[in-house]
Amino acid sequence: MKKQLFFDDSKLFGRDNFVRKYGKPEIVAEYHDGISSTDYATGYVFLLDNGKYRMLYFAHGTDFEGKKLFAAISEDGTHFTPEKLFDLQTESNKKYEHEIMNVNGEPACIFEDKYTQNPCERYKMLFADYSHMDELRVEDTVYTSPDLINWSLKEGSIWGDGTEPLANVFYNNTKKVYTILERPFWGQRCVGYKETTDWETFTEFRHCLNVDSSDDRLDEIYGMYAFAYDGMFIGIPHLYRHLNSEFNAKYKNGIIDTQLAYSYDGRYWCRSLREPFISGIDRPDKAQKKQYPLIWVSTLLQMPDGSVNLYASASELEHGPAFHNPGKGSFFIYNMRKDGFISLCTEDPQKTASLITREKVWHSGELCVNLKAKKATVAVYVSDESEHVSGNVLGMAKPLDGYGHEDCIPFEGDCTEWIPQYKTGKKVDDLKGKTIVFELRLLDGEVFSISGDYTDLFNTQAARYRRFGILPEA
Repeated sequence: MKKQLFFDDSKLFGRDNFVRKYGKPEIVAEYHDGISSTDYATGYVFLLDNGKYRMLYFAHGTDFEGKKLFAAISEDGTHFTPEKLFDLQTESNKKYEHEIMNVNGEPACIFEDKYTQNPCERYKMLFADYSHMDELRVEDTVYTSPDLINWSLKEGSIWGDGTEPLANVFYNNTKKVYTILERPFWGQRCVGYKETTDWETFTEFRHCLNVDSSDDRLDEIYGMYAFAYDGMFIGIPHLYRHLNSEFNAKYKNGIIDTQLAYSYDGRYWCRSLREPFISGIDRPDKAQKKQYPLIWVSTLLQMPDGSVNLYASASELEHGPAFHNPGKGSFFIYNMRKDGFISLCTEDPQKTASLITREKVWHSGELCVNLKAKKATVAVYVSDESEHVSGNVLGMAKPLDGYGHEDCIPFEGDCTEWIPQYKTGKKVDDLKGKTIVFELRLLDGEVFSISGDYTDLFNTQAARYRRFGILPEA
């Protein structure tokens, strides 16, 4: 199955009366353990084999010195309580029942390695060790664990060169490698990547994301959390902004919030809308609730109902002071509809909006649309001929009998998996092997995704398929 999200128009022939908008994750829960403050980039949530959810988070203390790694547990992935760990730990000399370890540095990322052959290394922690501060360097090491509770250093594994937290790891199934998103060096705020298959050897660092002239003055990209999502990769870059002009390092002030980015190969990344996706200050309810100048998204999980949970730590203090004043941090759990990252929304709700896809080779099954609307219909066109125009090969889409807008049974409401039905009884599955084009018409609503068993084609690729039966390589 393939899915088309609407981060750009590269797979569209036409678009009218639609405007692109970010989704709206909603806060559904807040977590505090009562003794610590989560002002840093932290909060890594995992679905356990027993069906529960475990969260690991890094915090400094309101009633203890230094910084510690803690665990919380949840039945539903939304509502967490401190986890009682004494019976699960090989060393039980901890002061607090939900304490995992003391930390001299920061966990930059914690993730599950689903492809390791060693069960003792099922979970990995990329760690930024600050024990060499007198040398003005950060040592980037790897810790491993079979259960998220008991951790040991993986000798000889150095994943970065002075990289700080807000790193990230995702598996690139096409390339069969793990991708590490990280900074090039301590204090250098931009995003690049390395790749590894064994956590012992790593490719060279390559830049993939930076600020540009469309950003606000003095902005920097602090780092990016990213994940594989239905055939593509979605990133949540964190923007360090609202900085003062002064003759020193950008550290003593400023806010951090998030935007979206995306990639089709996990290496080359594009920025999306230059506005907050999740923010602790640019909120419609800011007059009623506390403001959080720093917010960090560290985990995304797809829930059993298809919706998406995002987990974010936050601080009431700005950058700099937040790292030295425990007691001002919270942890938020957000929920968002399935595929709700970005949508095409009707610009004028009184007029019908239309969206026309590029050609697709249809393999089997039906079209599935994630949308909400007062009225929606889908028409199907077939492109079984080509026209040569000045050296270009153009597919010519023509209406199909029984698949017009007048034949489609109109949809009204909100559905993440609407399958268009036709009064003629015809089905999209009947068009297996053909190059087809869909036109969606929408009144007063928005569309989040379309999906099905198909291969996307551009014009010459479609002509080659029609003539020779050749599909492009994945």
